[in-house]
Amino acid sequence: MKKFYAGLAVIGTSAFFSGANAQDYDAQIDALQNELLKIKQEMGKSSSKAYFKKGKGLSIKSSDGKYEFAIKGRAMFDMAALLGGNSLADYSTTGATGCDNCSRADDIGTFGQEFRRLRFSIKVKMGDGWALAFQPDFAETVSDNSNTGGKGVDVKDAYISKAFKGFGKLYFGNAKSAGGMWENTSSNSILFMERPMYNEAANLAHRAGIHYDSSGAMGPFHLRVALTAGAEGAWRQENEDSDAVEDRYNVSGAAHYTWSKMNDYWGGLSLGKNHKLMVGASWSYENLSDAGTRDIEARAQGVHTLGEKIQDGALANVNDYTYGGPQFAYTNGPLFVAGEWFYVTADRHTTSAVGDQSSKPYGDYQASGGSAFAHYFLTGGASVPLSAKKGKIGGVKCKGEFGCTAVKVMYEQWNGAHSELSVVGTDAKVMHLGINHYFNSNVRLMIDAARGLYINGTGLNSDALGSNHEGNLTSVQARLHFKW
Repeated sequence: MKKFYAGLAVIGTSAFFSGANAQDYDAQIDALQNELLKIKQEMGKSSSKAYFKKGKGLSIKSSDGKYEFAIKGRAMFDMAALLGGNSLADYSTTGATGCDNCSRADDIGTFGQEFRRLRFSIKVKMGDGWALAFQPDFAETVSDNSNTGGKGVDVKDAYISKAFKGFGKLYFGNAKSAGGMWENTSSNSILFMERPMYNEAANLAHRAGIHYDSSGAMGPFHLRVALTAGAEGAWRQENEDSDAVEDRYNVSGAAHYTWSKMNDYWGGLSLGKNHKLMVGASWSYENLSDAGTRDIEARAQGVHTLGEKIQDGALANVNDYTYGGPQFAYTNGPLFVAGEWFYVTADRHTTSAVGDQSSKPYGDYQASGGSAFAHYFLTGGASVPLSAKKGKIGGVKCKGEFGCTAVKVMYEQWNGAHSELSVVGTDAKVMHLGINHYFNSNVRLMIDAARGLYINGTGLNSDALGSNHEGNLTSVQARLHFKW
């Protein structure tokens, strides 16, 4: 404001002398214009105003950058159809109907739609590295909320964080635990509509506890670890949950290393200027000795709208449930490829004294799964970014005049079969094809088609089928995804 008053003074002074010295008009006008330009530049430097940044939401930020209030969110509207399948008939016999691989008429044309996610995020920076995040989801199914009959508002993020220079960040509260590649990647950035089936059967998701993330403090090496408690949806660790559930604890960790300048490692071979390679691994441990049970569930090829799960059982007499494995991702211009493998084990109870393994009537559970993925941009000149700081892929930035279009393919498998599950496990193999079109950096259309082969499992009618059953499923899904 001092400069503004100084400008007024210049105007007044110029007016006073203008009559006496008319020939100085040009110089006086130039001086006034220069002063007004300086005032405009000073006002433009202030960042204490609301602004919208692509993919970062609506923010109000202080001029020193220490304080910020941001509102973000995502909305995903899904439609899915089963185009065909079979009755999951027992291939070892002719079945009750006297035919093998009989088509089920009620599979054809089955259709579902829903808001898969409808989240709003509030993030606040409070100076000196302190921050707060709160993210409710209005599209989530909340099974433990008896007041709403199973539907209600769930909370994903609810934490206070503290950043330390050269160390990373600590999160206190309900946050996403460390996990595998696709679990670690936000739903805003995953490239198929749903994460692979093995990820649903083996992940901690959001849990309450203490979380650590290196957040770039270790250069190209990224580390995330968490010590958490309770079951999934730990936001509701209240009296409505038993003390036994609250006594559960979990430990999870994920580590990644990202190479961004690999020419030196390949004898000077040019790989392009936008290439990055990330390798990593994850490991999670769930202590279940208090309750002794663990649900093992997975939806058939990610068809979430229909609610059916091909893997929908529980394992009893469990001490602990452990899973994890290696992963990699590579990006170079329009090409992105990735792969991950998970190995799952569950240690079962003994009937003898503690530590005596001579009598163990329950077999230890073992399962495995993995995926291989490729994504290629045909138009728009976009790429899939890899973040060494976060150890995961980020959101695609599309600047093409007519958007950015990519084709994608994924193969996934999951083998969770075990005779002592409450419902027989499944051995699944699925091939996915699809197209992603990014209208811009904030809006995209995803189309996924899949064909899955399933041995055993619950089937599409949630029936326990026993062993030696085989079936298939064809599905098509579409999502309109809006984020801000």
